[in-house]
Amino acid sequence: MALMMTTIDTGNVRGVLCGNPLITVFKGIPYGAPTSGQNRFAPPQPAEKWTGERICDSFPDICYQPEMTPGIPFMDFFIKEFYPHRYPMSENSLALNVWTPAETPTEKLPVMVWIHGGGLSTGYGHEMEFDGEAIARRGVVLVTIQYRVDVLGWFAHPDLTRESPYDMSGNNWLFDQIAALQWVQRNIGAFGGDPANVTIFGQSAGGGSVVSHLISSKSNGLFAKAIIQSGSFGVAGDTRMSTQLSAGEAWGVKACEILSQSVVGLRAMSGLEAYQALKYAEENGAGPAPRQLIDPYLLPMSAAKAFATGQAKNIPLMVGSVSGDGGLFVEPDLKPDERKKHAIQMRLGQNADEFFTQFSLDGSGGKIADAIINAGPSLGDMAVALGQVKNGHLPSYVYYFDPFIPEHNIAPFVEDGLAYHSSEMWYIFGVLNRCWRRFDGRHFDLSQAMTDYWTNFAKTGNPNGSGLPKWPAFRADQQSMLRLNERRIIDESLQSDDLDRFFAFFHESLT
Repeated sequence: MALMMTTIDTGNVRGVLCGNPLITVFKGIPYGAPTSGQNRFAPPQPAEKWTGERICDSFPDICYQPEMTPGIPFMDFFIKEFYPHRYPMSENSLALNVWTPAETPTEKLPVMVWIHGGGLSTGYGHEMEFDGEAIARRGVVLVTIQYRVDVLGWFAHPDLTRESPYDMSGNNWLFDQIAALQWVQRNIGAFGGDPANVTIFGQSAGGGSVVSHLISSKSNGLFAKAIIQSGSFGVAGDTRMSTQLSAGEAWGVKACEILSQSVVGLRAMSGLEAYQALKYAEENGAGPAPRQLIDPYLLPMSAAKAFATGQAKNIPLMVGSVSGDGGLFVEPDLKPDERKKHAIQMRLGQNADEFFTQFSLDGSGGKIADAIINAGPSLGDMAVALGQVKNGHLPSYVYYFDPFIPEHNIAPFVEDGLAYHSSEMWYIFGVLNRCWRRFDGRHFDLSQAMTDYWTNFAKTGNPNGSGLPKWPAFRADQQSMLRLNERRIIDESLQSDDLDRFFAFFHESLT
């Protein structure tokens, strides 16, 4: 019989049966206190305890984030794809959801913790494609979490740094994620999960968040394995989401000047008022707020440096990307040579000029730019895998998702024949039937295989299993990648002089 009621450190919780009555879901369990008032712009505080039984039958409010406004092609695409229904927003949103197949709390099942994407500015833990039934059917407990996004999750200011015991501010999105992982360590045993066998996984900015946990000492001991999905951009030298703390503080000062406000004044506002005020500042002189800050406490170095120098965690890793990821980073209307230059500039930021002195766009530099344009962050995937093995760490498993997606051509940022950014989530969570697209049997077979690979990895650190094409680990002398499509091809052709030259540049110049 499914586990319906259990006790965690804040009280008793009761879940509800899923469509499959052997699986229970506990929705909207708070892991942190509301982030209003004095808690705004601060690390999360503990959730309050309750008496009696908390019925966990509805998903929580989502964190403040931009409304998905129709009429913009990029937004229209994602509204139809993932956000057809928007949930209420509030600052009472530090919550998580648990799907479990356990019958008793003593089963010690493997655990997967999902970190959603959205550029650290949108998204939530119960988007329509995030469902735990397919994963739970394979004997794994799934947790999906929410964390502060957009300006309320990024805001830094010298006054906040002075009040902090950690001599920093900003990065509250990462503080939230760490608090959620700490909650898992304390409480997942109550749901039949094994706190010693936790795998974190995430996509896009969620995959980038996984990278951050791999390099932050404050995440030590909170997970045993990790999966990075379309999130290794920072490891290939992409500097857009890795900014010094001083830049974040300077943005906070400028925003307050525009608003004629102080941190105290922003905290006195309602959550919606504070959010709208900071968005106004962003759009009226302050410019885009820095998102991920290199600070002395949580993130003392860039992802590029951590993986190049062997300072990332030495644990089993899976890492991969989607064939159409690169469309998010390149302007489609540029001429071919301009697109190549733009791709390198967007990817490498301040290191682009040094790249152009060493690589010609008519030669190997052009091939690397083509890889960025056509394969998104796959250079980052190989940077993760090479960085691990070249520093004596465990080998990684690298994948490349490139099936033909039905009705794919409506994506404004994807070239013909490429899978669009985020499309693999329908497959991994086994929810193709929730999508408006007309998937056929080949896609359902691929989805079954991918859910098997992901849950096998969560169980053992190795994705391979009975009935699946063998997926070799990525090694320095065997740079193998599994192409996840209708045929599931093993590709061992990644070794090339061009890539070796790029990684030599990566190790020497980007760190």
